[in-house]
Amino acid sequence: MPTLEEFTNIVKSYCIDGWKNLTSEQVDEYIYDEEAQRVIINRYNEEVKVYKNGDITEQQFWVGATSSVANCLIYMY
Repeated sequence: MPTLEEFTNIVKSYCIDGWKNLTSEQVDEYIYDEEAQRVIINRYNEEVKVYKNGDITEQQFWVGATSSVANCLIYMY
């Protein structure tokens, strides 16, 4: 089962790619901010339900769900 920590790390890696002008410390600061964590946790919980129901594959969970959360955070920044 995918963990929240693994999910967050993948989201973070997508954000680093999207925020080339930010340092890794600045990315960490935003990713672990209360607002971003709320988005990450809520979307993780939603996507885990979809994954457990068999509506998406593990690859769709790891690629689609994480990248969509990262894109959301990139636009929110």
